[in-house]
Amino acid sequence: MIRLIDRLMAALVLVTVVPLLSILPERWFPSVRSRMLDLWFDLGNNLPFRIGNRPIGGGADDSPFGYVRQFDDFNRVAIDTTNLWNANNDAGGTAFAINAQANGVVRGGVDTDDNDNTNMNGPVIYRATAGGPLICEWRVALVTSLANGETFIGMSDATTDELPIQVSATDAQTDAASDGAGFCYTGGGTASWKACAVIADTSRTPVVCNQGGATTPVLTTFQTFRIAFNADGDADFYIDGLWQANIQLAVTPGTLMNQYLAFLSGTTARSVDADYAYVSCGRVG
Repeated sequence: MIRLIDRLMAALVLVTVVPLLSILPERWFPSVRSRMLDLWFDLGNNLPFRIGNRPIGGGADDSPFGYVRQFDDFNRVAIDTTNLWNANNDAGGTAFAINAQANGVVRGGVDTDDNDNTNMNGPVIYRATAGGPLICEWRVALVTSLANGETFIGMSDATTDELPIQVSATDAQTDAASDGAGFCYTGGGTASWKACAVIADTSRTPVVCNQGGATTPVLTTFQTFRIAFNADGDADFYIDGLWQANIQLAVTPGTLMNQYLAFLSGTTARSVDADYAYVSCGRVG
């Protein structure tokens, strides 16, 4: 009984606070809205999903499971490249596979041949207009070298063997995806990750992620990357829980997308580790 009361109180707080947060700038309360929706999902199996005629937290309002979610902690013997992930690598590269580390990590590698691509991506089934927010989160570390090569962490619109978005050493953006958004870093380029997006084959302006200080990766040190899309296709970018950037009209709202992690080789062999991958999408439509 006490547990149920606690859950009802938490639901009351969510119903009261979420509408207020929805009309205030995201940068004032970094990540709070999406974290509250995470909390609601945890409560949702035990509570009504509507209070009166008001759905709780967005998503489908005809079910207590209003969100489609997928969390992969890579804590098993092998990743499922038949049903969950596509793992691609060019000649000389090493496809993403489970790496024996504490708590489970997946690792991909590239050799010293310039512009070889290694990537992993999920099914193209998530869209911003599905009763969002649409949230994608990766926890990733760069390994061996930061000297050169390009890295992309985020969402794209295809399973093609490609680097969806990249920036040059002077932060000029190049797109392989038609719609997508993510974090880009180029070895030998400017400091910090860049928040990048492409909508209907049109590049948006990259934004330097330096809120709270430089976010330049440190070898073997994990960073957490989160993107939250609203129903208009606008995107907010976070690193280690700290809001970094907002890109208006980042992606076409109705375009289906997938989780996507990719990197290109430079002239130094290197690897990328992913500790986990997470996506949450509304179930509407």
